[in-house]
Amino acid sequence: MIDETILDDSSKLTALDPLDMLGKVESLPQMFQEGYRLGSTNTIPAATIKSAKDGLVICGMGGSAVSGDILKNYLWESFDRSILVVRNYALPKSVTGKALVIALSYSGDTEETNAAVKDALKRGCPVIAVTSGGKLALLSEKEKFPSILIPAGLPPRSALGYLLGALLGVVEQVFKIEAIGKDVQETLKELGKIKIENQREVNQRINPAKKLAAKIFDKLPVIFGSDGLNDSAGYRWKTQLNENSKITALSVNFPELNHNEIVNLSVLKRAEHNLCLVLFRDDKDSERNKKRIEITKSLIGIQLGGVNEIIAKGESKLSRLLSLIYFGDFVSVYAAYLRGFDPTPVDVITKLKKELNR
Repeated sequence: MIDETILDDSSKLTALDPLDMLGKVESLPQMFQEGYRLGSTNTIPAATIKSAKDGLVICGMGGSAVSGDILKNYLWESFDRSILVVRNYALPKSVTGKALVIALSYSGDTEETNAAVKDALKRGCPVIAVTSGGKLALLSEKEKFPSILIPAGLPPRSALGYLLGALLGVVEQVFKIEAIGKDVQETLKELGKIKIENQREVNQRINPAKKLAAKIFDKLPVIFGSDGLNDSAGYRWKTQLNENSKITALSVNFPELNHNEIVNLSVLKRAEHNLCLVLFRDDKDSERNKKRIEITKSLIGIQLGGVNEIIAKGESKLSRLLSLIYFGDFVSVYAAYLRGFDPTPVDVITKLKKELNR
């Protein structure tokens, strides 16, 4: 039997979390602010900006690449160029030398990302790196393309604030998107509120993240988002539950899920599954999607044992996205504690990388 009161016992949490993953989550707003400062104040050479005439390609893997997904959601309706997120060793053939390639690798040693950068350089693409060092920083120095250096020493998934903040600062500089600075400031205010509501000192009775963690820690969460609006938040929830909580989770999106997942979910019997539905709500979603969401809840909500709705906060799209993501980061760490796991280690990934390097 799991003792759910553990979430309010600071001594037990310290023992479970010796590397203080929760502290890193609580520090995300400060990291985001600093990352944005670094990205917006490190001058990008005029030649790089002038060369970026086509779309934007963001290369990365894991906790680094999700920043590209977030940027794509954020600029979905306002950016007049294509945004492509590449999680691979090479770029698609369609990418020309006029596309700006931004490489995101927190460690700087991500082999897929570094290979993709070399591919981009062969094609004559302008390249910018965001990294804490490693081989990518050395490659930047050798090939003389700009790099934004962010603080080192974190698990890559904990560096989202630095990576995304720096990425936004770079994109603001290169593409002259004035709204980014204003949206970053609004987002910081919303993140501050979320931190106050969900930090470790707040008792589980009134702490939303602790309460949701207690509902999902022993289940298989199914996360519903909306494509192009907040699907990057659903993906971040999934990966944070995978790595921090060691939980299998699914992330699917409206309207696509109404063409497939709704079928199998509709025939489930509550006694025969261990699923838990998490549903993102955003008042800026399209009216058709809002209608789809309400109908879908009525059709499958009972089979899934109810719906846990998470409301996006803020006016800007950036704020609404990061409010969902930041809350999910808290949930993932609290769920790890309830499962008796240290949220930091990802031993199997470490073993995989060692085998690849043999």
